[in-house]
Amino acid sequence: MHPTPTLDDSAAAGTADVAALPVRGGLTCRVHRARQAPDPGSPRRLFVLVHGLGMSHRYFERLQRTLIGHGDTLVLDLPGFGGTPTPDHQLGVEAYAAVIARVLDEEGVQDCVVVGHSMGAQFVTELAIGRPDLVSRLVLIGPVTDSARSSVVQHALMLAADTLVEPPVNNLMVGSAYARCGIRWYLKELPVMLGYRLDDRLPLVTCPVLVVRGTLDIISGHDWCEKLTRTARHGRLVELTGRPHAAHRGGAMDIAAAILASLPDRGERFRESAQADAPRQEGLTPTHRTRTVRTYPPGPRPSGEVIEMRSVTVQDRQCRSYPDAHGSSAGRTEPDGGASVPVFVLIHGIGMSHRYFRRLGALLSAYGEVHLIDLPGYGWTRRPAHATTNEGTAELIGKLLDEAGASSCVVVGHSMGAQSATELAIERPDLVSHLVLIGAAVDAERRTARQQALRLGINSVFEKPLLSTVQFLDVLRCGPRWYVTQLGLAMSYPLEDRLPRVEQPVLVLRGSRDVVAGAAWSDRLARTARRGEAATIDGAPHAAHHSAAGAVATAIAGFLQRRRTG
Repeated sequence: MHPTPTLDDSAAAGTADVAALPVRGGLTCRVHRARQAPDPGSPRRLFVLVHGLGMSHRYFERLQRTLIGHGDTLVLDLPGFGGTPTPDHQLGVEAYAAVIARVLDEEGVQDCVVVGHSMGAQFVTELAIGRPDLVSRLVLIGPVTDSARSSVVQHALMLAADTLVEPPVNNLMVGSAYARCGIRWYLKELPVMLGYRLDDRLPLVTCPVLVVRGTLDIISGHDWCEKLTRTARHGRLVELTGRPHAAHRGGAMDIAAAILASLPDRGERFRESAQADAPRQEGLTPTHRTRTVRTYPPGPRPSGEVIEMRSVTVQDRQCRSYPDAHGSSAGRTEPDGGASVPVFVLIHGIGMSHRYFRRLGALLSAYGEVHLIDLPGYGWTRRPAHATTNEGTAELIGKLLDEAGASSCVVVGHSMGAQSATELAIERPDLVSHLVLIGAAVDAERRTARQQALRLGINSVFEKPLLSTVQFLDVLRCGPRWYVTQLGLAMSYPLEDRLPRVEQPVLVLRGSRDVVAGAAWSDRLARTARRGEAATIDGAPHAAHHSAAGAVATAIAGFLQRRRTG
C-alpha cells in the first residue's frame, strides 16, 4: 500500500491508501480508501464512490474529503479508467457491477452507502440489484441516460452544452480524464451507457434511493430525475440550485448533507422493503411505498423544498397521492382554534394526471392539506391488466387516505373523476365531509363516444395551450388502449342515479364555456343531490380548475363556509 496523492490534510482525521486489485478476466480496478479514526464501540460507516464514463477517482476528491468526517470512504478507478489497464473487450454494466462487488468482498464490507455519478449511477444500480447485501443506501448523482434523449448525437450536443455551465477546472479535469482513458475505449463503452435502461432497472432496487441533480444539469434533466424518483421503491429527489452535471464538485457539502440526512440515524427514516416485497394476499392487502419528490406549481419554487409522495398497491392496481405543501399557511384554521383543517383530495379525469390540478392545489393549500391523486394507469402509476371500476378506484383512494391519516376530506373530482369522487363519498361517508364536482361527466343525454369526442374537440379550442400540452402528454403516457378501456367504463356509469345516495353537501361547478358538462346537465345533478348546489365560473371552459384556478378555489372556500355556518 502507498499513500494516495489525492487526499490532503483536510482528511487528517484518518489515514488513506491506494491499491490495484486484479479482478477475474484480466481486469484491474484501483481502490482508494480513506479511513476515519475509529470511534470505540461504534461501527464505521463506509461510503463507496463510483465515477462515470471516462472519469476517475479524482472527480470525487471534494465529496470524499467532506464525507471522511462521517465514515470511511472508498473510491474506485474502474477498468480502463484513471490509468488502469484498458480491457481488450467491451464491458457491460453488469460486468462493472461485478468488479465493484469483487472489490467490496475483498474489503470484507457490507451495508455500504454507494454513490454513483452519471454512468456510475448505472453501475451502482446494477450492483444494488445483484448484491443487495452490499448496498444499504443508493445515491445517484446526475444519472444517465434519459430514455427520451438516448442517441449519440443528442448526448454529444448535451455534453457540449454542459461545458458552457461547468467551471473551467471541471472541464480541464474532464478533458484530462478522457485523454487518459483514450477516445477508443470511451467510444467502445458509450453505446453501453446509451443502451442501459435505468428507468426499467431501478424499480428492482430494494434499498432507499437518493437522486441528486443540479438545476443547471443539461444531461440529467428534472423530468428524467423525477421519473427515476417515482419509479424507485423508496426514492427521494434533491436538486442543487445553480449546479451543473458535476454537482458533486461545487456542491459537495450540500450532497454530503443530503446523503447524511437520508440515513436512519441522521434524519428521515425510510420504510424498509420487507413489507413492500411481502407476498400479496387476495383482497385489500396494500404495498406501501413512500417517496419524496419535488413538485412545481406556478410561481416561485421554494429553494430545496421537497414533499412526500404516497403510494398504495392492491394486486396490480396502484394509486398515488402527491401532497401539495407549496401554498401559504395564511388563513388556515388549526384544530385547536375551534375548527378542523380540511383535507382537499383532487381526483383527475380520464387520460389526465395530478399535474393539471397543481394550480388549484397550490391555492387550496392556503386553507388546508391537499392531496393530488394519480389513479391506476395514469401519470406514473402502473397500468393494470383490466379496467378499474369506479368502486374499486374509490376503495383504493380511501385506503391511501387512511394510510395518510386524513379525515374530514373535501373530495374534488373533475370530469370523469367526478364518478370516482362520488363513489368515494358513498362508500366512505366517514372519510368524506364535502363533495365538489367540476365539469361532471358524462351527460346522460350525450352518452356515446362520438358525442363526447365531438364536444371534447370543440372544448379544446377554449382551453389554454398549456393544458392542451399537458393533456397530450398525459394521454400519450397512459396509452390509447387504456384510455379506450376506461372510456367505455365511464360511459356506462349512471352519475345521475348514484349522486342521490351521497349524504354529504355537494357543489356542482362548471365553466360558462364548458361544452362537455352543459348547464342543464349540471343543474340537474345539483337538484338530484340531497344537499346540492350549483355554481358557474364565468368565461371558463371544461377544465375550469386550470384556466380559472383562483375563481374555483374561491367558490370552494365559499361553499365550505356556507355549509359550516348553515
